[in-house]
Amino acid sequence: MHLDDRLDTPLYQQLFDQLRHRIEEGGQPEGSRLPPIRSMAADLGCARNTVENAYALLAQEGYVKSRPGSGYIVQNVAFVQADADRGALLAEPLIGAKASRARYDFTYGDLEPGTFPAMTWRAITDDILLSVESTGCDAYNDPFGEESLRAAIAWRLSTQRGIDCTPAQIVVQGGTQTSVQNLLALFDPVRDAVAMEDPGYDGVRTVIERSRFPLAPCRVGLGTAAFLDDLETSGARLAYLTPSSQFPTCHVMPTDTREAVLKWAERHDAYLLEDDYCRDFRYRERSLPPLASMDRRGRVIYMGTFSKSLSPALRINYLVLPEPLRDRWREAFASSYSSVPWLNQQVLARFMTDGSWDRHLRRVQAKNRRKYETLTRVLRATMGNDVEMLENGTGLHLLVRVRDGRPQDELVRQAAEADVAVYPTKKYWTDPARHVSSTVLVGFSSIAEDDIEPGIRALAAAWFG
Repeated sequence: MHLDDRLDTPLYQQLFDQLRHRIEEGGQPEGSRLPPIRSMAADLGCARNTVENAYALLAQEGYVKSRPGSGYIVQNVAFVQADADRGALLAEPLIGAKASRARYDFTYGDLEPGTFPAMTWRAITDDILLSVESTGCDAYNDPFGEESLRAAIAWRLSTQRGIDCTPAQIVVQGGTQTSVQNLLALFDPVRDAVAMEDPGYDGVRTVIERSRFPLAPCRVGLGTAAFLDDLETSGARLAYLTPSSQFPTCHVMPTDTREAVLKWAERHDAYLLEDDYCRDFRYRERSLPPLASMDRRGRVIYMGTFSKSLSPALRINYLVLPEPLRDRWREAFASSYSSVPWLNQQVLARFMTDGSWDRHLRRVQAKNRRKYETLTRVLRATMGNDVEMLENGTGLHLLVRVRDGRPQDELVRQAAEADVAVYPTKKYWTDPARHVSSTVLVGFSSIAEDDIEPGIRALAAAWFG
């Protein structure tokens, strides 16, 4: 192995890549021990931190396991490769259907082909269908969702996010828009306005408008005072918020603002719908506590999703309802059944409780951290002071603003001519004329890690020659 400090790639990343390749190719068999950190650092002539960081990444992705007194032991990685291979095979028809996409597609939302743990999912599916649990196939399921899945979600929220809730408060749903549409059935469009961040997720805004609720935009990016002033005068009974990473600006809501919006909800007998869509992905600072963990008056409706870390195609998310809304929901949907198939719920519940979820999430988090670091590093290296990155080390995208004032439509067109896809942001503003000029969205959830650097270099050439 060899480390080259002349390359842009960090030394720990170079070491990680070489060790991962060696393990996958069988050069470091299962059960063998990696060299001690001190001796590896001495052999390579690098700092111990470099080796420690590389080993930690290998552990996060499931290639090795740290055992006290034994060092780092290589694990059976067949399931990692099998899932990736199976996912790639399943993705082939999808790739063919999207053959017209740009060579370098910095889209947001889709996951990279091969991310879904197909082999593990299939094994659990087969086991459930051949067990006593398969009796669930013969009956309508619980309107709130399967008890096993709601219990698994409640346990995770309680132990990992500090949200004090019970399975009885959780409703399994078929995606963000379905959740919002059903939630609005508990409010009155004649009397109740809905506030939301501006800019904000256009999918939610569309649902609010189609349900004929008055929409009250609350300005984001102009300071806390402007946002709180808009919220105070909104007359809203429900406010849709993305505090952990505001979409699309990536702003993180400060603690004092979180406290202020909770007090607003108490004063106005209103509710806060907290969309915590990307809490799993933070690359610098630790997450601030969710609004729901700070709520002592039952004013926060917490919404989580599996689309960003597991699969957007499964269409599984959930709401955690305060007690009064839970009772109203049960009454409003007394004759309804969950739109999420029973089998998917049962498989996900098992996936979350048998250790598969933790292994999968660590791999996805590590991969997205590498993508984020590569993307921000190459943007700085290729475009320097010509652009400004708008990001906070969260989520699966960032915004790039070109300082020369070119309109975003021109930036998108110039990128497309170089076979690079970046995306406009106008649609996220209630009034598109108010959008931040010269700014495009650059995502990294779907693009392969190895395509990021050549893609950004092609983008830099298209924009700046």
